[in-house]
Amino acid sequence: MRLLSLGGVAAILAALLVPGPAPAQAASSYNYTEALQKSIYFYEAQQSGKKPAWSRVEWRGDRTLNDGKAAGVDLSGGWYDAGDHVKFGFPMAFTTTMLAWGLVENRTGYGTQLTPMLNNLKWATDYLIAAHPEPETLYVQVGDGSVDHAYWGPPEVIDIKGMARPVYKITPTCKGTDVVAETAAAMAASSMAFRPADPSYADTLLTHAKQLFTFADTTKGSNGQDTAYTSCVPGISGYYNSTWEGGSDHPGATKMYWDELAWAAVWLYQATGTGSYLDKAREFYPKMGSEPDVGQGAGGTAVPAYTFGLGWNDKEYGVYALMATLTGEQQYKDDVQRYLDYWTVGYKGKKGPVTPGGLAYIFNWASLRMALNTAWVALVYADHLGPDDPLYARYHDFAKRQVDYALGDNPRHSSYMVGFGTNPPTHVHHRAASGQYLGYMSDTSGPNLHVLYGALAGGPDQTDAYTDSRTDYVRNEVAIDYNSGITNVLARFAKEYGGTPAAGFPAPENKYDEIHAETGNVYTGVDGTSLSVTITNTSNWPPRVLQSGKARYYFTLDGSISVSQVKVTGGDSNGCAVTGPTLAQDRTYYAEVDCTGKPIYPGDAQLYRRSTQLRISVPNGATWDPSNDWSASAASHVPVYDGNTLVWGTPPGGTPSPSPSPSPSPSPSPSPSPSPSPSASVDTTPPSAPTGLWVCGADFVNAVPMCWTASTDDTGVTGYDVYMKQGTSFTKIGSSTSALYVADKLVAGTSYTFYVVARDAAGNTSQPSATLTATAQSGLPTPSPSPSPSRSPSPSPSPSPSPSAGGGCKVTYGTSDWGGGFTATVTLANTGTTAINGWTLKFAFPGNQTITPPGWSATWAQTGANVTATSLDWNKAINPGQSIQIGFNGAYTGSNPKPTAFTLNGTTCS
Repeated sequence: MRLLSLGGVAAILAALLVPGPAPAQAASSYNYTEALQKSIYFYEAQQSGKKPAWSRVEWRGDRTLNDGKAAGVDLSGGWYDAGDHVKFGFPMAFTTTMLAWGLVENRTGYGTQLTPMLNNLKWATDYLIAAHPEPETLYVQVGDGSVDHAYWGPPEVIDIKGMARPVYKITPTCKGTDVVAETAAAMAASSMAFRPADPSYADTLLTHAKQLFTFADTTKGSNGQDTAYTSCVPGISGYYNSTWEGGSDHPGATKMYWDELAWAAVWLYQATGTGSYLDKAREFYPKMGSEPDVGQGAGGTAVPAYTFGLGWNDKEYGVYALMATLTGEQQYKDDVQRYLDYWTVGYKGKKGPVTPGGLAYIFNWASLRMALNTAWVALVYADHLGPDDPLYARYHDFAKRQVDYALGDNPRHSSYMVGFGTNPPTHVHHRAASGQYLGYMSDTSGPNLHVLYGALAGGPDQTDAYTDSRTDYVRNEVAIDYNSGITNVLARFAKEYGGTPAAGFPAPENKYDEIHAETGNVYTGVDGTSLSVTITNTSNWPPRVLQSGKARYYFTLDGSISVSQVKVTGGDSNGCAVTGPTLAQDRTYYAEVDCTGKPIYPGDAQLYRRSTQLRISVPNGATWDPSNDWSASAASHVPVYDGNTLVWGTPPGGTPSPSPSPSPSPSPSPSPSPSPSPSASVDTTPPSAPTGLWVCGADFVNAVPMCWTASTDDTGVTGYDVYMKQGTSFTKIGSSTSALYVADKLVAGTSYTFYVVARDAAGNTSQPSATLTATAQSGLPTPSPSPSPSRSPSPSPSPSPSPSAGGGCKVTYGTSDWGGGFTATVTLANTGTTAINGWTLKFAFPGNQTITPPGWSATWAQTGANVTATSLDWNKAINPGQSIQIGFNGAYTGSNPKPTAFTLNGTTCS
């Protein structure tokens, strides 16, 4: 047998023992080096904390810098888990172990990508070091999944929003054997990855690994689940539940912590050469989990688990390979070959499910991650056997088939890696990449604004079907652990088949004017000009906070008027302060709208823009001619500053701020003009009435956010006036230049009635819209954590439409089955002409299906075969033409026929 005895030698041998390029079993199909380059880049997009100088992601900035501060620890670094902004320590540590394993086995395969890979790995290990401030303390989570998932926006503004970011830790009195052992494995494996280049840092990692393993080992329980971290961090149950993953019908998913202990022990043995760690690995190995052998029922002969795969909660499949390659002992070789044979040629006539297109379909949730993790184990073991072994081609070619499937060799002839290959995904479920700035998922159909290069989408179903939908967090979310296996496989095949990285990567993205000002409600007479000035911040490269936003409106003194005769007024409690006049040059002055102390930032429908009233007045008889005023001549002539720094627009005689292209072309205000006089060309045609008034948000406080379908006009609509019923009459409460208005300073829980009127440049006004009656909101409730096999138990809330009577409806019911268990996704669409406010869905199971509580995005109940789903506060309203998704996990025996009849609020749906 081959045993390692010295830690320093172990790291070197691990890199050298990979065979050189073997005779190709199949021709190179893809540029694996380019795919590797992009897969590594994905981890830079997931970074939390202070942006490092080496980051290549132009649309990321500093984010969540306050993480851990309240607990006296700096947890600002690390990786966000998936399309959200929670930092889950268990899958992060697993991802770290996997990526380090790739370097240990195949360092030379990274070529020019070695430095980016080490940079990104160190980003994770630095965080894990910070999360382990004492030998028996480990911080394992930052953020609350329920709170985080209710927000759809960039992480750069989370701190200023004041979002709750609680931290959770494992201690001797609040145990978590599985997550502590996994973190020990991550530290040990990473020490081997860093030792050739930074021995001192490797020693630091190894010290943490030893302390963590001792902590896990000495505080472990007795049955494999009693000291799992779910008991210490109950909120994790709906996301990374280490005692549930795989459900009851996947006997190969063992759901215990013995595999993490064995995994950590074998990595420590490799890193140190200390035989006691190998003894520990042997001790934990037989406890990792088993299942009946082929042809054996309950109580029959059992063998180590083999029908699932390597993943964030199932390390036994990696332990098989490591023990087999380290010791050469037959029992370990039998176990890894049983696992790999099951997914390649079959074991004793029993073969794992494979899609018609050739994907090993190990698990329905993010099917590609499990297939690629298993492909990595297959490559590691194949390389250990060597090209001359009869099993080499079997395992090597299986790995190549899986990675090629992910890169485009599949029935869809499409890549599942963002930004790579043919027809890659453009709508992956990822808040930051979507570029949306209202704080909720305001668009479900358009592509993401940013290219999340290298991110591996979850993957297809068992029939190879896949839809590139932002709302599908089962098959179209991305995550750090999804990319770990494929990154390793790509490096290995880059070594064998070659390839070149993309030149000039990443290419700069096209940008719009991220911050700008616009004017509206302009009125000019002989006594001056009145208008509103709106500063808008939809920054995305990166998203950033305008802390001291200012807009300047420039005007020129006419005739003999002196500046002492000019008065600048305006501002209000909801807007910003107004100052001036201030001399710019010669007889040109400006009035300034100053929002210092009132931050403006993307990610909040109320605060991404601020509007302020401004009045520049002169005495009767004075000369006032706005036609020569700088700011009246072009939209960009109302420049925006952050403090004294110009960020957008052009001051008189100045140089324009750098202006990306294409720009969003903010609607300029109508050109100010003297008081109208009778003319043959006077516009007398009013705009059309606004329609479809609805509530377009769910998380406002003491406010009603409302949207409507824009009006049309022959010369263009310039604004909207919003009226609210007060007593027996309606009173104008505000104006907007877009089809959105937030009525605030209301009383939460109280109903209010509104209508909207459109107007054009000539002052013509439309007929009032239909009225909207809505209840002032009190913010989103914090839902209780709910068990679910997902990292995202519900899609982020979409804008909630207005409350009113219901109409026609359509229900789409889809399932992802895994034999005895299933995930159901139910889409409710309002096909009527009026909004639905509050809903109850009813249907009956045609078989013996049962719901596994609690489900998500609805309150689910089942009596016999009859099922009822009731709306939650944030998704109770469905506007005409809109839809929402709800879902649950379930179980069945025999077959799983779909329900055929559905009613919504008593109405039969199509």
